[in-house]
Amino acid sequence: MSLVRFYLIVTILLFVQTSSIAQCNGSEPPIELGNDTILCQGQTLTLVAALGYDYYQWSTGSFSNQITVSSNGTYNVSAGLTGNNIILNGNFQGGTTAISNNFTSSYIPGTGGTYGLLSSEGQYAISTSPSLVHNNFMNCGDHTTGNGNMLIANGAAAPNTIVWSQTVAVTPNTNYAFSFWQMNALNTTATSDLQLYINNIPISAIVPTNPTACVWEENTGFWNSGISTTAILSIVNQSVVGSGNDFAVDDIFFAPICLAEDSITVFYDTIQVSAGPDITICANETATINATANVNVTDWIWSDGTSTPALVPNASGIYTITATSEYGCNATDNVNVTVIPMDWNIDDIFIGPADCGLNNGYVSAITSGTFIDPPSYTWTGPGQNSTNFINASVWTDLPVGWYYLEIESAGCYMYDSAFVNPNNTPNADFTANPTSGIYPLTVNFQNNSQFGSSYQWYFGNGQTANTTDLSAQQQTYDTTGVYTVMLVAQNGNCFDTAYVQIEVLEPPVIPPVLPVGLEATNVFSPNGDGINDFYEFKLLNIVELDLTILNRWGQIVYKSNDANAVWNGKTIDDIYVNDGVYFYKYKATGIQNEPFEGHGFLHVVR
Repeated sequence: MSLVRFYLIVTILLFVQTSSIAQCNGSEPPIELGNDTILCQGQTLTLVAALGYDYYQWSTGSFSNQITVSSNGTYNVSAGLTGNNIILNGNFQGGTTAISNNFTSSYIPGTGGTYGLLSSEGQYAISTSPSLVHNNFMNCGDHTTGNGNMLIANGAAAPNTIVWSQTVAVTPNTNYAFSFWQMNALNTTATSDLQLYINNIPISAIVPTNPTACVWEENTGFWNSGISTTAILSIVNQSVVGSGNDFAVDDIFFAPICLAEDSITVFYDTIQVSAGPDITICANETATINATANVNVTDWIWSDGTSTPALVPNASGIYTITATSEYGCNATDNVNVTVIPMDWNIDDIFIGPADCGLNNGYVSAITSGTFIDPPSYTWTGPGQNSTNFINASVWTDLPVGWYYLEIESAGCYMYDSAFVNPNNTPNADFTANPTSGIYPLTVNFQNNSQFGSSYQWYFGNGQTANTTDLSAQQQTYDTTGVYTVMLVAQNGNCFDTAYVQIEVLEPPVIPPVLPVGLEATNVFSPNGDGINDFYEFKLLNIVELDLTILNRWGQIVYKSNDANAVWNGKTIDDIYVNDGVYFYKYKATGIQNEPFEGHGFLHVVR
């Protein structure tokens, strides 16, 4: 909301010796349209400017003190208290000529013709009715009394044509209101387009005359004089049509104003919600309806009380979703749900086993209840990917395997399945002793199978055996590895398989015991003569060595964890040590991971 502004207007009336002060004294009612507002679709808002002003002008073109809005936009109102009219003979009562009414015009006085005084375009006349100056013009009274003068024009078909102009004195830095009343002289949609100018600059919008003749409407603009001391006031016709561009003006007004303004921005929440398409489901099915909206939604509520956008309906009916936007506006939508009843069931499945190797099994479905349409039965199998099927409730002469049932009625389905078991199916089972050991490994296998008529042995080492009894088997494995032994028990076309793994290991390797040792000299001379300049250990099967050398005061002068450590006689600060006795200690690890440690003395002699 903009700040309300008031202006104190002081002006000197042209040709009048008394001063006139616009009615702006601080006691004017404030113009407050309120805060910017968000409305919901279908709502309207009435904007009211306080009473007590001489005129009102809204950005919509209304001149009332209030308007009702129903669309997005920023709405501005200007309310004014005016001083005395500065215009001379703005009501054209000074006579029938431009001079007598103190104005100039780009139009010329009427010259007469077939239709009367204003037979030609671009001419004007001052009279009490349009019908008196043109045979086709309507009989209309003036704006003020109905029987006074007005300026009547047969409009020129050229834009920017000055209809009326007068120059007046103005006070610098003062606000003024400039207005007049206009009407159409004919009943026509080819209207005139009139606009207010001051000092050759437009101060108002182009306002067409009303298409209905004799309807007076006000055209108003506002202007601040700035540094100007005079103002060239003009009414300009911007119409480019010839026929029909006929009009009248009256009661031209120009005066200082006390102006109050305010504006308000109105937004409409655009929330829309969709409940999705209508759906039909069967009673044994579930479906989820997902409502969507075009804006952020803070609350969802379905007619059944569900408070999420997703709804799982459980009965036929019309479900209504109401979505609430972050601005508190609601939108609704409906979805029709049809649930097809399924008052029938699969009561039982009867299964007949099949003998191994024979197709003598069967499956049969028993149903109950009320079908909407006659049911359709379909069995498929054996197995899910089988292309074998029958459209019947009973299927006979079947081999062992899974069989799948589908029953359809009125577009709804129920499903079930059954397994045709084999009779006397073989059960493969055997033991191995031992299951692991060092090669050569001899393993005994005992067949514990049941209901088999023949047996196939696969020993994992390339050897096989076929028997018709439960006789034991033996194998010797000469190389290391893991061997998978398989026994297949068979009875007709029925099979069963059992597995055992045999692990064959290599004999263990006993490693030899290696001697380890460490030998060191007790004197070395780090003098750079190339003889005995370094102190080092002679190692025997040593893989790790942690060596520390200290002086007689227990200070470390050398330290290394390198198995091939060599001391050059310098301290850790890279300074040669003095001659004398030094103490060493070490910890070592042998090649067989045996730890040991020791210590001793050495002499540094240069």
